[in-house]
Amino acid sequence: MTRGTRMKRIVGFSGGIDSQATALVVRRQFPADEIILLNSTAGGNEHPITAGFIAEYSADVFPVTVVEATIRDLRELDEENNTYSRKRDTYQPTDALTFDRLAEIIGRFPSRNAQFCTNYLKLAPSRRWCRDNLGDEDFERYVGIRRDESPKRAKTPDSWWDEFFDCQVYAPVAGWTKQQCFDFVREAGEPVNPLYTMGFDKVGCAPCVNSGKDDIRMWAARFPEMIDKVREWERRTGKTFFPPIMPDGKGGSRFGFVDEVVEWSRTTRGGKQYELPIVEAIAQRGECSSSYGLCE
Repeated sequence: MTRGTRMKRIVGFSGGIDSQATALVVRRQFPADEIILLNSTAGGNEHPITAGFIAEYSADVFPVTVVEATIRDLRELDEENNTYSRKRDTYQPTDALTFDRLAEIIGRFPSRNAQFCTNYLKLAPSRRWCRDNLGDEDFERYVGIRRDESPKRAKTPDSWWDEFFDCQVYAPVAGWTKQQCFDFVREAGEPVNPLYTMGFDKVGCAPCVNSGKDDIRMWAARFPEMIDKVREWERRTGKTFFPPIMPDGKGGSRFGFVDEVVEWSRTTRGGKQYELPIVEAIAQRGECSSSYGLCE
């Protein structure tokens, strides 16, 4: 790619606290006209509250450009990886690539070990936007990745070259904790995604396929329509939304359809005894239940 002399700073903005803290770091370091906050939607799996938060942030704090995945992104990525999904040819290149449509085409939902939703719904549309809109301008990317998020990200460097985007990538909050991200953003006087004050830990998808037990129980208690959505997706695809997370009685884990997973999420460790319905009571009263000091 031939580059010019101008440099754009592309920040992936999901509406979560890590990306918001990253955006604030970049905004304090570079001129506003060099910065582009880019939100790739989760293929219709985000909660309306997250979409609303991004829109309000864009209007009141800093503009956010929103891009949605299309079948074109799926085909381009498949061609690069020498893979082929027959069902993709039943759609036009400009058709939306939604979360459930992606599962129908691939034949299963994403998982922690096969998180293809990120590639198809986030990275590919963002790269397309950069290619279509930046032309010969130089750009570098900033991502909200933290090392303490998971063992897989524990060795994340502060910077690296990204072959996929053909640019340098920086992770300015890699060494931070999630609490530090919240503190940094709140000290700047910025609002945070309201889902955090409701007790959710992951807010990019509603729910995320990698949601923990508490988040699943919380989604069912506060927003049962999100569980209804997953149930319909499972009915159409015949596949389970969540990976094997339920105890199989033999010391391992097994798959379960969403209603069974929700029922299990209400139990104590081992999935045998039901916990007191504290979460349900908090949800009904509409109380703040954040563990990051957001209720103070």
